[in-house]
Amino acid sequence: MGVNTKLMSIVFNLEDPLLTREYPSDIVLFRTFTTLQTNTPIWTPGAGKSIYLTALQSSAPAPMVVQLSRGSNDTFMSIALTTALATYGLSFPSPVEFNPDEVISVTTGSAGTVNITLLGYEL
Repeated sequence: MGVNTKLMSIVFNLEDPLLTREYPSDIVLFRTFTTLQTNTPIWTPGAGKSIYLTALQSSAPAPMVVQLSRGSNDTFMSIALTTALATYGLSFPSPVEFNPDEVISVTTGSAGTVNITLLGYEL
């Protein structure tokens, strides 16, 4: 194969990798809700561990506001899905670190179906 290897349509030079990650996003949480949610936990880390959020996605068939909060109910992300079948996704350039034992919860602005996907890891 030589010095270059093609893996998943991305070419890497094995001498100088383009991108390395110390901790890959090995946790993918997918949740679907169909009723109004108020501060519903969606990711509870293991005892004494911290969540490192690397990406998120939210979608809904109807317009809706989705708020993600950290342990003390402080909103850290508010997503306004303004059209039918809207999807919003965000990959953070560096992981968002939460305090040890801090939970991520969701609040929706109205009743209706909403899908939420969180990617990250725990340390």
